[in-house]
Amino acid sequence: MLTTITIKNYALIEDMSVSFDSGFTVITGATGSGKSILLGALDLVLGKRADSKVAKNPEKKCVVEAHFDVRAYQLEGLYRELDLDYEAMTILRRELLPNGKSRAFVNDALASLSQVQQLSERLVEIHHQGDTHRLGQEAYQFEILDALSGQQTALTTYQKSYQLFLTNEKNIAALITSQQKAIQEVDYQQFILEELVEMHLEDIDQVALEDTRSRLKHQELIQEVLQQSLQQLSNDEIGLVDQANHLQQRLRSLSHLGADFDALYNRMESVRIELADVQQEIDHQMDRLESDPSSLQDIDELLDRLYRLQTKHGVDTVDALMVIREELTDKITNTSTIDQRIAMLQSEQITLTKQLNVAADDLHQKRTAAVPKFERLVNEYLMQLSLADAQWQLRLKRIDGLNYYGGAQLALWFSANKGIAPQLIHLAVSGGEMSRVVLAVKAVLAEFKSLPTLIFDEIDTGISGEIASKMAEILLNMSGRGQLFCMTHLPQTAAKGRFHKRIFKESDGEKTRTYIKDLGPQERIQEIAQMIGGRELTDSAKAHARQLLN
Repeated sequence: MLTTITIKNYALIEDMSVSFDSGFTVITGATGSGKSILLGALDLVLGKRADSKVAKNPEKKCVVEAHFDVRAYQLEGLYRELDLDYEAMTILRRELLPNGKSRAFVNDALASLSQVQQLSERLVEIHHQGDTHRLGQEAYQFEILDALSGQQTALTTYQKSYQLFLTNEKNIAALITSQQKAIQEVDYQQFILEELVEMHLEDIDQVALEDTRSRLKHQELIQEVLQQSLQQLSNDEIGLVDQANHLQQRLRSLSHLGADFDALYNRMESVRIELADVQQEIDHQMDRLESDPSSLQDIDELLDRLYRLQTKHGVDTVDALMVIREELTDKITNTSTIDQRIAMLQSEQITLTKQLNVAADDLHQKRTAAVPKFERLVNEYLMQLSLADAQWQLRLKRIDGLNYYGGAQLALWFSANKGIAPQLIHLAVSGGEMSRVVLAVKAVLAEFKSLPTLIFDEIDTGISGEIASKMAEILLNMSGRGQLFCMTHLPQTAAKGRFHKRIFKESDGEKTRTYIKDLGPQERIQEIAQMIGGRELTDSAKAHARQLLN
């Protein structure tokens, strides 16, 4: 239930905080006093689109905050689904900033308008003046019928399976499209794969091949340089190795004369060892030299094939080609198994379709049994509201296929008068009749389903006398099952309220402000008397007001 609403800098409201109780609250006030402002602020905090022009002072932030006690609604699962923090006392807040931007919060955490709207649908239902569209909506009609037939849980189970059915349909269509595309590409992919397989990429060391090819192509140069180098190193008496030996021997004779000479001797020893090592490595390289034109040709051909493949695929390593080969293998394998996957999904779909049809038939059977009961209950309320000749029909049809509502179609047909054939409700109901029809439906629904807070904006417009009294009694009875508000100009309705609030405007000569006030017993008599007789408070109007209140 709605416990508090706080409004700051909204239209004619500067700063207002109003508390509410359970049961039936009536809100009265002269035309233009601000009832629509209060509803507009509530619409805003419940997630409706924002208009920055509603700010009383455009240079300041506009804030609307509503507090709800949600303990009776069992909404923990919805909060998880919406990724919101559950709080038994939930706070919705909407802020309009001077720059025109708006922000929404749930329990002080920033939230999207979609999150707020989905949550608020379970918290408050506002029936605005002239609002007839919901009764014409098939989803709402099924909601009513399933509440009466006790099929809400069964429908939820069906809809989960139906969602899987739709997902399977989508997946099958996607696989068929992929299959058709793959068939067109598989021959080329197979050719490319065979090229890569024939290369035996695991056996190729590209760096070693390139090094070997370089050695074979420059064989003569390598041999010439190595021979010259070896000669310079190893010639007797004049070779670098012999000269290094002689120099080391000379420096040895000085090594005992000081640390500097000893260091020179040691450095020369390192040079001699390094020269000997270089000589040995050149000998080794000389031994490896071989002239093999056929081997060079084989390496050239292999590398050329490798380079062509790398250029073709836009890579420069053997590892990258191996990755491409594996990807092509997977694609071709998937192509070969796609028929099996389609067949498997289609088989699942056949089973699921049978299960859904069984569930849909059961839903239809129980709904059909509930239709006469619903028509009877609504007609009973319509009779109380002086629509005794009304014809109210729920036309339920089981369709050949499946849909979100259990393979069924539903339409409300209505006629207010004898001799007039029923029509679809949005075509058949006048404004004065619609308020009574809506109330009759809500009253029936309230008997079978826990409803959110209900707010009726002048649902009693266009009626009077005994009908108004009956409508007020129905509203009072409905409020026994939950929180209900009614904005009204009728004294009969105002007198039935458990709580009575009055909205009014005051001006100080410079600014006009809207206020709301809780009325005590004597103030209620005065307010209702004015609703009966106008501004002149006559004794008869007061007496009538007391009579209505009693």
